[in-house]
Amino acid sequence: MTTTHESAHVALTTALLAIPPTYFVTAHAEALLRRRAPYRFHAVPLAASIEPGETVIPATAALDLPVSYRARASLAKLAMPLQTAVLMRLQPDLIHQHHGTWSSGAIRAARAMGTPLVTTLHGTDVVHAGRVGPRGLQRVHAREVRRAFEHSQLLLAVSDHQRRLAVSAGASSAHLHVHYQGIDTDFFTPAPAADTEDRPARLLYVGGLIPQKRVDLVIRASQELSRDVPHELVILGEGPLRRTLEEQAAGSAHIRFAGRTDRDGVREHMRRSDVLLLLSHSEGAGLVILEAQSCGMAAVVSGDDGKAEMVDDGVTGAVLSADPQPADVAQALRQWLPDGPAMRAQIGEAARSFVIRDRSVDAGAAALAEHYGTLLR
Repeated sequence: MTTTHESAHVALTTALLAIPPTYFVTAHAEALLRRRAPYRFHAVPLAASIEPGETVIPATAALDLPVSYRARASLAKLAMPLQTAVLMRLQPDLIHQHHGTWSSGAIRAARAMGTPLVTTLHGTDVVHAGRVGPRGLQRVHAREVRRAFEHSQLLLAVSDHQRRLAVSAGASSAHLHVHYQGIDTDFFTPAPAADTEDRPARLLYVGGLIPQKRVDLVIRASQELSRDVPHELVILGEGPLRRTLEEQAAGSAHIRFAGRTDRDGVREHMRRSDVLLLLSHSEGAGLVILEAQSCGMAAVVSGDDGKAEMVDDGVTGAVLSADPQPADVAQALRQWLPDGPAMRAQIGEAARSFVIRDRSVDAGAAALAEHYGTLLR
């Protein structure tokens, strides 16, 4: 195997790899290839569904059965020995595992080959590791993540909040660093100025309609705001709470449920909106916040977790308390909904500049190359 990073072969491992909608496993690798960095990449998920042309990274799924992706995903946890076998055939110089859960396949291969292992901790994995009195499958997840803590030469947390939680859950601070997951600022771009001048003020929520996301609070805040500030609220996403949330919004003509859309559709909604609302419980980071700001939107988020690190508070939006009241959210929105094209342009420039400077995929790729370099020298 290669002993320096002159032309290092990096295996990207994870449990499930579905492209679209999930690009974070391959995004930094693609950015490094664009920069002509001296790496070769190969994705080795347990199960995959990758649309043609969506990534230039070759992929070999451990589980390759002639059944639906949903069926393969349900069986993926059984495929870790197969993942180990694929990695042993590839003989990579470094293995980069995403998520501490279901990481045993990567761990076994790394130990057998003496290959450095990097694990990026995304959120739920750290929650599992720190859970008190886990039950059933929770115990399995906790054991997997703690093994990743123990056997990874480098642990990367997607926010400082996640780093602190990982240390509390038993990760060694000596091997743990923050690595912000950047977004593609060449894809998530603002609309032309002429397209934003004459339209109503618009709030946007993007995500699942599930309890953790607190979309009910988004709706209540919008209803509170509508008493004195005309605006629209678009709710983009699907989930088991849709009917309940629609009932909550009944009678509020300014609230619209737009359902699920693809990545292009998300971008178009962002280009036509002014403020992203994300008031969820316990987010590791929240890449949608960065995508929105890259499109020129402000962001209003609840704090005390990784979301707070995705906003330049007071410059590109507002970070509220961990459990804000609707009136608190409405007050922040009064400050961040633009009163015209000039304010819209000012906020948009500040928001996009923040992401390009500190949270772009290119910035994340540069930082990742430095981390790889420490293990491949």
